[in-house]
Amino acid sequence: MKKAITSSILLAAAMSASAAPLVTVGDQLDLFFKGAVIGKWDSNITYTGNPDIKKNDYSAIFRLGAEADYGRNSKFKANVKFYEDLTRYADYKEFNSNLAHVAANASYTESAWSVKANFSFDQNYQNSSTTEAANLAGQLVRYNDWKAGAVASYDFTEKLFAELGGDWAYRQYLGRWSKSYSDYNMYSVPVSLLYRVTPKVSVGLTYQYRYTEFEGGNAYAESFGNRRNDHFAGVTVRGDILPKLNLSAFVGATYRDMNGIAYDTSDTTVSCSVTANYELTEKIGLFVTGRRDFGNGASRQSSVDTGCEAGANYLLNQFVSFTTSFAYTNSDYEASSRNDDEYVARFGVNYKPNKFLTLGANYRFLENSSNVAYANYNQHLVDISVAVKY
Repeated sequence: MKKAITSSILLAAAMSASAAPLVTVGDQLDLFFKGAVIGKWDSNITYTGNPDIKKNDYSAIFRLGAEADYGRNSKFKANVKFYEDLTRYADYKEFNSNLAHVAANASYTESAWSVKANFSFDQNYQNSSTTEAANLAGQLVRYNDWKAGAVASYDFTEKLFAELGGDWAYRQYLGRWSKSYSDYNMYSVPVSLLYRVTPKVSVGLTYQYRYTEFEGGNAYAESFGNRRNDHFAGVTVRGDILPKLNLSAFVGATYRDMNGIAYDTSDTTVSCSVTANYELTEKIGLFVTGRRDFGNGASRQSSVDTGCEAGANYLLNQFVSFTTSFAYTNSDYEASSRNDDEYVARFGVNYKPNKFLTLGANYRFLENSSNVAYANYNQHLVDISVAVKY
């Protein structure tokens, strides 16, 4: 559900970048008001494949928020966004929710080094392919996500530089389903040594250590153990490799060490993360992404996830833009014979009559096809939005 409106929100934000601030403090700080009203129809709110409990409904989302930009003329720059979504359903009022979201990022740049940091907090009321019990019960799962990270870059020479990062993610399940699904803390430390082949292209080596610790859940979840240790090593390429083609990619292998009562073992898989953007014309942009990595389910299930997405953005004129994409993900669960294929198709249009107002309409189709009957479902999602930034 959340992913269905993500592309429209991002596009609306990008088109609203030139909006005049509500308040300007000095020559560094701009304050904006942000609001939106979104009408939505969801054909399968809880991701169930059982037609007897499948719930479809109309809902309205009232979004109020604010944004602060600092550092227009400074080496230090920061951006903070906050908004709250008040969701109200026409029939299934038990799914009504008030959900807060916070996102912040900051950067500081000197001639030979730079530091970037980010933080986010999201309240969620949403199911997934691994919240099977809630899906089959026709209920939604409530959880909070915290994320924070930082990366520092230092130039040893004009061409040789290094990056050191640290990331943290924490998920906390709430309410009834907190007894079924496991909270987790995930820590990762990436280190890269890179060489500028040209001023716009860098290549190098990357290593990342990732540690995941689980807590809570039922006996089934606990059988998968309390922790995961992942080690990735590979090569990295990034930059404008062609005049109109930007690429960011790393390819290598990840070793996972797991401990559990029912599943205590280790595994190695090819891993990658690739993002490519190509400016076909002044009005058409193409993008392709690909990824392969270990994943974790709501009940601590370990999986190997392989996915890709391809899409296009089209700017008809200064007022109207279109976006479309198709995504595919395969999840191969290591402790069982379960294998899922997820397909997602999206189409959206935005109309921006002025720098303050954006109107949008989006459609998404999602299908999860699995060799276990309870994980087969599909969903149609339609939303229409009016967003204001001032």
